[in-house]
Amino acid sequence: MSALSRFWEAKILPRVPHIIRHDFWRKLFALFFTILLSWYAHQNVKAKTEFDTVPVPRVGVKFVSLDPGVTLIPRETSVDVTVNVPKGTMLKNTDFYVECPVTVRQVEENLPVEIKPDMVKSNVRIDNLSIQSVNPDMLPLDIDVVDTKDVPVRPVYDPGELMDGYHATVVEPEKPVQIRGPKKHLATISAIETEKIPLSNVTKSFTRLVQLIPPYEKNIEILSGTVRVEVKVFKNDPRAFDGIPVEVLFGRAGANNLSIAKIQPESVSVMVDSVPDISQTQIHPFLDLSDVTRPGVYAIDIKCWSDSDKIKVIEVLPAKATVTLEAATASAQK
Repeated sequence: MSALSRFWEAKILPRVPHIIRHDFWRKLFALFFTILLSWYAHQNVKAKTEFDTVPVPRVGVKFVSLDPGVTLIPRETSVDVTVNVPKGTMLKNTDFYVECPVTVRQVEENLPVEIKPDMVKSNVRIDNLSIQSVNPDMLPLDIDVVDTKDVPVRPVYDPGELMDGYHATVVEPEKPVQIRGPKKHLATISAIETEKIPLSNVTKSFTRLVQLIPPYEKNIEILSGTVRVEVKVFKNDPRAFDGIPVEVLFGRAGANNLSIAKIQPESVSVMVDSVPDISQTQIHPFLDLSDVTRPGVYAIDIKCWSDSDKIKVIEVLPAKATVTLEAATASAQK
């Protein structure tokens, strides 16, 4: 045994109380652990009593209607929030949101709203959290409310698909349909169109359930999915219109150098295969002189056009006209 060990056992150890001498190394370890734990607790308390001012960018804003029964159209917008939190706290912008109450009057008049710190809410529990500021603190309120509206139905069809000799009348449904969507968009909608109603090879009247087509890019919901549409199909009756004046169409060069001395006949009869309720003013017989550049007497085919796609020209009587053209300068000398 060394001198140091004999000194420890003879002089020091007898002076140490038995309660300490018993299981000494375990007690020494326990003391060390207690000191370490106390130091950690002290550091933790110290950290919680020290704060950091932390900016949290792009915190989402939720607009909440104060008027019962009103739904707001959500709009993606965000603000930057500055918070005070205990030092070392980890934050994300999804930890927060801003709940901004608004009235329908504010929405309809598009008034700006003030964003206050007490509107900032936390999605997670954060001890000793305080909101310092919100930027910007004023936001334009370009959102809308959900509303409903009754509008008439406008059937869509192509009369050109009908067989020759037939015409059709599509009866619009008497009852309107209800649509729902942003109030500002609803104000721009006067009717809802149907899907295209096929008329190929149709010779008899019929009724059909057709789908309604919502307006594009307007976030409009149609609360009635289909409507019943009645299509009345008729066989055309040929009709003759007499005494329609013949128009003359010059080419650009002819208009400057030629004039009409005589046209025979000046009016014609036109037979059309048409729908009812058309007038003579919709039918236009004409002579095309766009290729004529010299004075003389010409026999020209009489052509005809109409300003309605429902009118089909069957025959023009007579089919030709005789036109006498002279130089414009000669006409002026007379």
